[in-house]
Amino acid sequence: MHEFKKIIVGVELNADGAAVPLGCHKAVQQAIWVAKATGGRIQFVHSTFRDEYRTPLEGEGVLVHQGLSDEGHEALQGILAEARNSGVEAELVIGEQRPWLEITRKALSGEVDLVVVGKRNEPTEDGRKLGSVALKLLRKCPTPVWVVRPEHDLVHRLILAATDLTEVGDEAVRCAAYVAERHDCDLHVLHAWQMPITLQMDSGVLSEEDHEASLEEIKRECVAHIAKILTGFKGKNQPVIHTSKGAPARMIRDAVGHLEPDLLVMGTVSRTGVAGLLLGSTAERMLDRVDCSILTVKPEGFVSPITL
Repeated sequence: MHEFKKIIVGVELNADGAAVPLGCHKAVQQAIWVAKATGGRIQFVHSTFRDEYRTPLEGEGVLVHQGLSDEGHEALQGILAEARNSGVEAELVIGEQRPWLEITRKALSGEVDLVVVGKRNEPTEDGRKLGSVALKLLRKCPTPVWVVRPEHDLVHRLILAATDLTEVGDEAVRCAAYVAERHDCDLHVLHAWQMPITLQMDSGVLSEEDHEASLEEIKRECVAHIAKILTGFKGKNQPVIHTSKGAPARMIRDAVGHLEPDLLVMGTVSRTGVAGLLLGSTAERMLDRVDCSILTVKPEGFVSPITL
């Protein structure tokens, strides 16, 4: 599993540039928890690319100031002190590139094992709950990305991992198990399986009993694969494995609504030749609307559209 020793936290300021918003502060706290669990260090990254703050006045925005204000600098120093007072080695970096680009390029250079950012405090009119920075990192950053929701109190009761039984899916299960063990919380693992084409073709000649037996064998193999990954799990309760035939995006969305996990862990997909592809439009929209924190891991050979 990823060691998560080198952690970057993307830090923004609120509308007036004087304080760290709630979602971002929750990301800071989550990163401190990870660093203490792994013995890692944190690099807080703030970009001044769009440090332009306006106050609404008669339907228009009146420019208050540009650049990093004294209050903003003090707020950033405050989160740095919070990490150091928790016993975590930490530093603050002020950059000038677009925030997601600054972080992605650090990841491409090997400076990062994990990126942590906050969800937006309020959903947009179209229902989106991830900001543009978080979405671009999910699509383009080669390292695992942990997006923390503002309401999260960092106490995990239940973690849900979704796997397609590929290597990256197995890694998602391992990451979920790691967090669940350290929070001593419940772990559920979900796999949506598809009927093999050969079984579809043979369905007309197989008896109902043989057809059902073939389906049961598929389920057993799925459960056995997941159980092998979870061998040695030391959590409070034994993990619960859910397998069913269906569309992955819909099943994950339904499971999130039913189980109400604190954290959803899943692998992302990068098809050969398609740089920065996440999971397809359906699943990407689903990720943008779930009400829990999200941890995504990338497959070996993930191709980012960003270069150094």
